[in-house]
This record gives sequence, C-alpha cells and structure tokens, in this order.
Amino acid sequence: MSERTYGRRDLIDAFLATREGERYGGYYPESSDYNAALRAHQEAMLDGLQRLYGVRLSREDAPDRVLFVLFQSTARSLLSLTTPWSGFLEAGLLLQRLEATGATGARVMAASDRIWSRNDESREDHLLILDELLIVFLGDRADCTFTAADLIAAGVDPTPPSTDDHPLYEG
Repeated sequence: MSERTYGRRDLIDAFLATREGERYGGYYPESSDYNAALRAHQEAMLDGLQRLYGVRLSREDAPDRVLFVLFQSTARSLLSLTTPWSGFLEAGLLLQRLEATGATGARVMAASDRIWSRNDESREDHLLILDELLIVFLGDRADCTFTAADLIAAGVDPTPPSTDDHPLYEG
C-alpha cells in the first residue's frame, strides 16, 4: 500500500473548508463540537500546506492578486451550489408525500436528479478552475506533493477528527 500524499487538491479542499458557512468539507449541521474540531483541523491543514508550498492564499499575499480575485469568486460560487433538497436533515415525510402524488412526484424527482447531476458537473468545473489558478500561483512548485511526515514536521497532524469522539447530533 502506498503512502498517502497531499497535493494541490488537498490545499484547495482545505481552503474551501475554512470559508464561512461550513458548507464544504464534511461538517455536520447538528454538531457544533465536531464542527469546531473539524474547522481547527482544516485551518491547520490550510496553514501547513500553504507553508509547505510557500504560498499564501489571501488577498494581501496571493502571488497574483488579480487572478486571486477570480480564485475567491470561484470558491464562493462553488460553495453556493444548492438544490431544492439542500438543508433537509431528514426528508422521509417529504419523499412519502411526493410518492403519493404519483406522476407529479416522479417528475419532481427526475428534475431533482438532473439538478444534482448538473451541480456535480458544475462542482467539478469549479474545482478545475481553482486547480488551474493554483497552478499559476504555485509556479514550479505546482506538482509538489507532501507526505504525512512532511505535514507532521510542519507541525500539522493530518488526521482529521473522528466522529466517534464527538456527538454528531446535539439535542
């Protein structure tokens, strides 16, 4: 088994996961304890990967401030992708009611499936734009990858918090 490496996509994921709103990166809507631990982990990963790559993804420090405006805008756009089903923790009753409408429910579900599919395509295109811009920012370091040992040497534990250690649903 080969060792896990960390590259541009991990830097992008950490950047997205540290934006406001907890809409990217595995956050749980009902678990402030887990989310706080995950946010701290993602912020540490972002900081560590930025240091390893020798780049700062901020308006003040970006290698190309003009292109960073597009990078930020692309990140905001990606994070705003939703569907009519976004935000439902449990949609069982809603699905039952839709099924009971017969053909109408089937059309609603078919349209929802198309929206999910298009959002998946849009998400991939957003990630492609972010990656291409990051290649410009990183220059000759763009193809570098790092190991867990590299992150640990930089003071970052690459292991995310475990859901076993935090209540996922607070009540």
